Amino acid sequence: MIGPNGSGKTNLLESIFFLSILRSFRTVNYRDLVRSDSKAFEIHGLLHGESVKEKLHVFQSFSGMRRFFIGQNQLSRSSDFVNEFRAVVFVPEDRFICSGNSSYRRRFFDMLISRLDREYFSDLAAYYRALMQRNKALKITDKQDVISSFNLELAEKAIKIAEKRRKYAKIVEQLVNLKMKSFADFSFDIKFECDYPEDIGGYLAELDKLRVRESIKHCTLIGPQLDDFDFDINGKAVRNFASNGQIRLLSLMLRLAELDLVGAGCKPIVLVDDVTGELDCFNRERFLESIESADQKFFTFTERPDFMKPGFQEIRAGNN
Repeated sequence: MIGPNGSGKTNLLESIFFLSILRSFRTVNYRDLVRSDSKAFEIHGLLHGESVKEKLHVFQSFSGMRRFFIGQNQLSRSSDFVNEFRAVVFVPEDRFICSGNSSYRRRFFDMLISRLDREYFSDLAAYYRALMQRNKALKITDKQDVISSFNLELAEKAIKIAEKRRKYAKIVEQLVNLKMKSFADFSFDIKFECDYPEDIGGYLAELDKLRVRESIKHCTLIGPQLDDFDFDINGKAVRNFASNGQIRLLSLMLRLAELDLVGAGCKPIVLVDDVTGELDCFNRERFLESIESADQKFFTFTERPDFMKPGFQEIRAGNN
């Protein structure tokens, strides 16, 4: 897709990605995806499999109502819809995974793990539902029995979430280090950080200790919503010491590691939003080689790049 800024190229990639995982790669708020003069949006897709064609359809309203269909069948659970096909996106904002605050890293790992582990997807949703209800209770009542009624579910889900975040952080660390050998000469480490005991008794005891402070602040003060993943290159913190070039390259490696993981056993779709222009010729060639095995590749450019290979089908944004 070639066209000027603001012509809708990223929207196309976003719609493909949303149809894969029911999430945006730009925002956590679905309301941001609804056009200002509309009350809802719909996305339709037609998958051409080896032997069948499959229709996918998502309806999302501004009020929060969501419906999703495979063919004519409406599904009741989002976990039954996601990953009918798998998509991995490369966007300039990926640099914030390395250089931004902890929410970017949590989002990266949560979306990755949720696509690989349905139980994690369910546990994460259940944890945040209980957290939202507990925080609401902290704001409207001082009755400890009401507030504490959510504690056990928070503890059970938080421990399972932390276990899988630590597991996949190690897997991603190993994959990135393997890939780095083709691009650059430095070692990469991920340290998973959480602020709570990883056993139910200890977690519940910590919530009891925080009871007074939480009543004052009206929010839950421990849990996976505060976890972080510290990234180090050659023993130094990426956020404090890495150059812009290292951050750009590392964010690319993280997405390539994601591509390996979500693409295991299938050929995913790759969505590349105008990021190749940030790479030098050597690393651009390595990147293009790394995504060569993808089923389909969608690129966006503001103008036709010099390196465009034979086989690219060019579409002018706004004209088609």
